[in-house]
Amino acid sequence: MHIRRLEHVDPLALYGAVRREGRDPFMLESRTKEGSHARYTYISSNPAYTVEIGSGGTRVDGSYLSSERNPFRALKSLHECHVDGEGFVGGFVGYAAYDSVHADVGGHIAEPSCFGFYPGAFVYDHVHDTLTYRCLPGHEGHDVDGIVAEARTMEVGLCQNPSSIRRTDADRACYEDMVERARDYVFAGDVFQVVLSREYEVSTPMSPFEAYLRLRGANPSPYLFLIEFERMKVAGSSPETMVRVEGDTLHINPIAGTTTRGASHAEDGALATRLLQDEKERAEHVMLVDLARNDARKVALPGSVHVPTYMEVVPYARVQHIESEVVAKLRPDATMYDALAAAFPAGTLSGAPKVRAMEVISELERSPRRAYGGCAGYFSLNGTADTAIAIRMIQFDKACRVRAGAGIVADSVPSTEFDETEKKMSAVLSALNVEGGI
Repeated sequence: MHIRRLEHVDPLALYGAVRREGRDPFMLESRTKEGSHARYTYISSNPAYTVEIGSGGTRVDGSYLSSERNPFRALKSLHECHVDGEGFVGGFVGYAAYDSVHADVGGHIAEPSCFGFYPGAFVYDHVHDTLTYRCLPGHEGHDVDGIVAEARTMEVGLCQNPSSIRRTDADRACYEDMVERARDYVFAGDVFQVVLSREYEVSTPMSPFEAYLRLRGANPSPYLFLIEFERMKVAGSSPETMVRVEGDTLHINPIAGTTTRGASHAEDGALATRLLQDEKERAEHVMLVDLARNDARKVALPGSVHVPTYMEVVPYARVQHIESEVVAKLRPDATMYDALAAAFPAGTLSGAPKVRAMEVISELERSPRRAYGGCAGYFSLNGTADTAIAIRMIQFDKACRVRAGAGIVADSVPSTEFDETEKKMSAVLSALNVEGGI
């Protein structure tokens, strides 16, 4: 691994320069739950190759490779070497589309999963306040000096032009009918919970980068990502870890249970207390923690699965969530790809039991989820993986799409569940400067 120390420049300006210079750029940032920078920011472009995994199998740079339709098995088959180091030291960056579940439960994969193999990246270490360029030997794919020089003179401003909602796949009446039908499956004993989502299609003048700049300000979260492939671009601000693997340790971060923010710290506390006293929210959260524990056990050493953080209310920009953390030790024969395959998709975006819930989702939802509800992040050559659940995000393909869901259980009130989807989308739509709100 070649590491070159660079003079500090603004990360957003650097991304703007990288974006202008190269193809398929990405920016992965992170914030602590209190809103300050976490340790690393990664920026790169010009992947050595791109991998798409969809209904037609796995393709590398557009050429057919295999019939494999599971993104994690496909990436595992392409992983070639091990490189020492912390964090991202080169490897795969991209998104696994929720639609990839159809590889295992049947149906058409409307949006393939897409990853680039990036042998180099600009890395900000916010603990040591350094900027470096890391790359594998023989793979310096950027004009590093030129990019840094351009970033010094680049001005990054917020787009103030308004956007507007073009259409939705499920208005209030339609979504409430979906909820009632899902409750029928719950009462019939098919599922305990199913997560139903709905979508807004937005007309916007913003580029994905402009939308991301506004989103990171409006809804700062532990996982901030902008991934711009030619096929589709995703800009997200997700609160929830899908799976994180560091060494032999696996982390899953179930989030279920939502309330609003208060006007004061005291009001926040009162709302949080009320949330924790809500029997429906508690039961739903316990069920999803158990599901995460079961997912972890598929790849964990016996007896190693534990829950160090359980049912804590965490405040974000516009909402508060009940959160837990499931931690386990991986078996020696299990890789980071196996860990993702075991847990995907997150129970908090599907329901329980997971396979039957996904079948109900396929029946009731009115449009493909595409990347929403999947995950976004990286698989590093050192065996580290860090992925966020693909929520609180904007999808740009032929249209601009914003989506959110709610967990439906026996006690669900259809109007309340619709309101929850509106609440979850509000920060994202605000970032797009949607006229008149929602």
